[in-house]
Amino acid sequence: MKKAFYIGVIAGGILGVTVALGMDVLLGNRLGGGWAEAVANDINRLFNAGLPSNHYVVFAGVVFAISIIVALGALMGGVFSLTVAYFFKTLTKEKGS
Repeated sequence: MKKAFYIGVIAGGILGVTVALGMDVLLGNRLGGGWAEAVANDINRLFNAGLPSNHYVVFAGVVFAISIIVALGALMGGVFSLTVAYFFKTLTKEKGS
């Protein structure tokens, strides 16, 4: 079961970062900007800072936001793979008489 959890965590983390960066690459220009513009807008509204989207604080915010998405994807992948492993273990268990 531990091996299934680790495989799910790795797969979920990879899918999380792929989805987060894919959204930025594919939909960034259509929705008015990518992750950097969104984080810069939020920081500027929250702190009245006036930071550009290429500032290092904005980059740190983007890394933080994407790492949260990756961590949640890894957790969901781990739980999902544990559920699937338990399901198949239950199906293949032989009944004793």
